[in-house]
Amino acid sequence: EGNFAEAAQLLQQRYRSAAHAENAYDLAVALERAGKRDEGRALFAEFEAKARKEIESPDNANRELIFYYADYANRPAEALRIAAREIGLRKDVYTLDAYGWALSANGRNEAAGEQLQAALAVGVRDAQLFYHAGIIAERAGDVARAAQLLRESLKLNPVSEHAGPARVALDRLPAS
Repeated sequence: EGNFAEAAQLLQQRYRSAAHAENAYDLAVALERAGKRDEGRALFAEFEAKARKEIESPDNANRELIFYYADYANRPAEALRIAAREIGLRKDVYTLDAYGWALSANGRNEAAGEQLQAALAVGVRDAQLFYHAGIIAERAGDVARAAQLLRESLKLNPVSEHAGPARVALDRLPAS
């Protein structure tokens, strides 16, 4: 609902109870969005250290690590390296999403679009997947498809963490 301070408080409780890497990531993102950048950066560092220790483990935080490197750490090549490893092990829609996002972060938008198309083809209705697919379509220059996908993301969840960025992306698209 856009109340990132409250979300951060709730996620802090979860992290205290279960100090897993993926919980640290969720909390760090909420802290960043709540404007607590120093706390968020410190927790991102903690998350990264924990997540890197379990990269090779079947129970890992690799998807979160991919999004961290692509969206926060400006290390797209590392995001893609981890995503390529992960997609070799799993083919679920969320791994396809992470792999596609890493491909796009590295400028490989056609291949990225194929991954998101495969993820969406199974019928999952997830605002994040539609948002990522929309941004990738925009980066690939397919304005009409980008607008359709971004609108679908907003229709699915008008208050998701991706809703604000989806609206911004829609506003910058040229009229079609």
